[in-house]
Amino acid sequence: MRSMAGGVFMKTRQFKVFAGLFVFLFLMSTAGFSQTELQADAPRVTPMFHWDIIGANSLQPELSRIYIYLKTPFDALTFVRADSSGFEANYEVSVRIDDKDDFQVDGKVWQEKVTAANFQETNSRRRFSVTFQKFDIAPGEYKLTLGFTDRETKQTRRTIRKIKIRNYEKAKLSISDVAFVRNLEIDSLGVKTFIPDVSDYIVDLSRKLFCYFEIYNTTQSTEDYDIKYVVKNARNKKVIELGYKRKSDGARTLEAFNLISNNLSQGAYEIEIKVKQGKNKAKVKKRFVVRWADLPSSIYDIELAIKQVKYIAEKKEWDKLKKAHKDEKLDAFRDFWARRDPTPGTPQNEWMDEYYERVAYANARFSGFRDGWKSDMGMIYIIFGPPSDVERHPFDPGSKPYEIWYYYPINKSFVFMDMTGFGEYRLLTQSWEDWRYLIQH
Repeated sequence: MRSMAGGVFMKTRQFKVFAGLFVFLFLMSTAGFSQTELQADAPRVTPMFHWDIIGANSLQPELSRIYIYLKTPFDALTFVRADSSGFEANYEVSVRIDDKDDFQVDGKVWQEKVTAANFQETNSRRRFSVTFQKFDIAPGEYKLTLGFTDRETKQTRRTIRKIKIRNYEKAKLSISDVAFVRNLEIDSLGVKTFIPDVSDYIVDLSRKLFCYFEIYNTTQSTEDYDIKYVVKNARNKKVIELGYKRKSDGARTLEAFNLISNNLSQGAYEIEIKVKQGKNKAKVKKRFVVRWADLPSSIYDIELAIKQVKYIAEKKEWDKLKKAHKDEKLDAFRDFWARRDPTPGTPQNEWMDEYYERVAYANARFSGFRDGWKSDMGMIYIIFGPPSDVERHPFDPGSKPYEIWYYYPINKSFVFMDMTGFGEYRLLTQSWEDWRYLIQH
């Protein structure tokens, strides 16, 4: 297997004012940010990435193998201009594997350097950097900690997952986990090489997408394999069902088939592969998600992204989004933002991009007892953008700490007070009806 290098860019934001029913009143291009500490103190948004774990049999006796694949959109890293022509970004990945007693049994740290020829390329959401590592470990239950660091901003995102590594040597017939791969090739020795993809972020179905898996046989039988696979959508409806025969290659058979992608729209799916040889049977399941390619990289959970539009959605729209079936949520979400796209016909929706950058900033800046986007400061920041000026009063005699945010273009201000002393500032001025009126007018 081999990895694919890509990269992302040093972002510069030019704010625009867009027209529409729910106009962002100020996507500040001149005042706001530079006049407040919200710009100078702004924490960088932690980098986004998608990852997958694929279990297989190891070539080492009594061990199993896991592959960890990571996929990062070009617009999720920070690029700087390289000495030569083009742009360059660097990131670091760390993996730690602990047993049930929290004792580290394996781990690895590696770095990737990615390049892009021009600024437009670095801003693409259809190009990715993909990297992977493999680990040979005894079957059992483990805790995996994965860290991803943008080396330019020094920001790190970590995730922890419990994993179970299967024993492929016990059963007479067994199947590895399913890997989604691109550019599948077979060399003169019959060894397959490919570029891995990840199951929760499949965005390009215009190119062939293969399901790759391995069949393990401890009986030394030479009978052909009967292979059947079924793909079901989120409503448990079959969208693909096929079967075929495959000659056995012995103890280990490397197999792949091209997934018929024209039957797949945006949404969540599950593929089940069944293999039969004589009386022996084995099966494996894998969930995967087909996503809209032009979503901002900060959106990693469509359910959460839908909840976060409540500040600008009409009640009927909001109810429709919430009630949409899992299989229809991506389309409903896309339609919601398409109606607000200031530049229809172009790949980017600037309004949506700006909105979710504000959500990401609110989470990074205002999170405390709850997520930053749910806080009062986060709500005002998401709706109205960076204030023109901020007046802070942390130590006034006889008063609890408070801040006043000024928005000069609409002659409005918002007062926030730390009522509890734990740093959670609550909004003292305006009601929800007032905010809604300001948004719509």
